[in-house]
Amino acid sequence: MDLKEICIRKDGKWYFGQAEMFRRNILNILASHIEREADGGFCIRLGDDINPITVEDVPFYATGISENEDGTIKLIFHDLQEYLLEGEMQLYLKGDVPYISYRWKADTRLSRGVYWKLSDYFDFRGEEIFIIPPASTGNNH
Repeated sequence: MDLKEICIRKDGKWYFGQAEMFRRNILNILASHIEREADGGFCIRLGDDINPITVEDVPFYATGISENEDGTIKLIFHDLQEYLLEGEMQLYLKGDVPYISYRWKADTRLSRGVYWKLSDYFDFRGEEIFIIPPASTGNNH
């Protein structure tokens, strides 16, 4: 497979050529091997194979959220990766599109639903917005 034909679109969907890649277990394997290149581009490294990929916006897209009784919050990505929000983190806005940092600064786009759910935990500090999960403060909302 020539991974050079892989594109991650703005909506978080993966394509191989013109065909959407819908098997999320495969996307999960590929996504967990994404690396950032020195020029700012992205590649997938599997063993000794390094293949550049096209990323229209960012490589990760949070489409789901799980809030647990203990106050922990877990984000679920389109590619099935999961991210436990353990402490405060900065929210970045590019226009009206929200992003957080998963592996690199502002590398994860938030779906509208995830953004609105997280808005319960926003802390506004001047021009900056931080997300403070309840588990990191010791109190539940």
